[in-house]
Amino acid sequence: MFFETIPNEKNAKLVFGLEWRAYATKGGAAERRRYAQDFAATHYVEIKGKEETVAGFCAPEPGERKGLKLYSAAARIALLERVRARPAVLVLIQDGQRVHVVLVVRGTVRTDESVSLGALAARREALEDECEKDRVTLVTVGYGADLGDVDEPFAVNELLLGKSVGLIRKLPVKVPKAVPILVIAIAAIYGISQAIDFINPPPPPAPPPPTYMQEYQGAVARAFSAPAPLASVLAPKLMEAFGAQETNRRGWQVEKASCGVAGVCSILYKREGGTFNDFDAEALAAMRPVVFQKDGLHLQTAGPRIPSAGKVALAQARQWPTEQALIKQLQTDPQRLSTRPDTLESHGYVVTLQHPQRLLARQPLPGEVQGPIVQAGDWQIDGYKWQTPLLARLPDNMVLNTLELELKDDGTGVHFTAKGKYYVLQ
Repeated sequence: MFFETIPNEKNAKLVFGLEWRAYATKGGAAERRRYAQDFAATHYVEIKGKEETVAGFCAPEPGERKGLKLYSAAARIALLERVRARPAVLVLIQDGQRVHVVLVVRGTVRTDESVSLGALAARREALEDECEKDRVTLVTVGYGADLGDVDEPFAVNELLLGKSVGLIRKLPVKVPKAVPILVIAIAAIYGISQAIDFINPPPPPAPPPPTYMQEYQGAVARAFSAPAPLASVLAPKLMEAFGAQETNRRGWQVEKASCGVAGVCSILYKREGGTFNDFDAEALAAMRPVVFQKDGLHLQTAGPRIPSAGKVALAQARQWPTEQALIKQLQTDPQRLSTRPDTLESHGYVVTLQHPQRLLARQPLPGEVQGPIVQAGDWQIDGYKWQTPLLARLPDNMVLNTLELELKDDGTGVHFTAKGKYYVLQ
């Protein structure tokens, strides 16, 4: 068994590594005693249901439990709402070079163990195969920098939500049928005193504040829950969509176009001799609504629908380039398409990278940071339509937020300004 100290709760620890079995709730005391004998257990914890009870058994050494309250981590995980709502959930919690592994299938704790980080991949594959054979959909959640791909992050403070959940108790001694009346009287007196305490209970203690890593994981989850389309995919698709658009229509010429990451783009036309009525008469259904502006010189229409694109994946973070590697990659000779190796601006293609910042604003205390930290920075690229192939070469850590196009009056063609965020590991 492995013990983990519970923050801000004196003399209490979480325990991993119990032996778990399920039995009928009715007549469960006899089944509990039988399993306790099989495992040579001295302590147990139960999760009771109407028809079935799930119980974990252990035999902690007296020195391990003296003066302590022990709580089963697996029991707390099994009773979490997002675990109970799914057919099967595999929870991985990294602790240094070890990983606590808890598998819950249809509310029953099936695995409760701790393995070395090196043995995790093989054990995880075996559990996934087990769920596949049982034909249950498995969701993997995890906490730790070295776990590999997980479906959802796990915050360790979720183990602190139910303070009284999962209490490990000593197995009761079977009481003879002839119980002395004196014991009953003492129990009654004790019950009255407990009732008084229940009527006037002390105020509950304040919950422990979240750690830096817990707050950081929440910030990461929020950042990557928003749309994060790959700039290398979405930007060329948008440029291709505008390539099929007519720049002149009934005395009006495209001046600018703006695109986000969802919905449709917006196109601004300027008057080149036409009238509002002329344009409105031949406007396509996909261009509507047509908005005529008060200056009489401009109108606005809907543009191409923004296509779908793959997202920047947090699971691929270890393959992201560093900040310095990103700068070097965006300024290589092939990407300049220039005979001048000292500047990108010689051909109007300008890459601007802002210095990356932490996703969590507050500074961590010494020792609070565990593993690499994701940082985010703003980027902007200015160029011309013929330089679209350069956008397709952008690395997979760059997110596109907006793309603006402008038809230049100086004859240089369509100019674009792409903006977004990039992510690197610190």
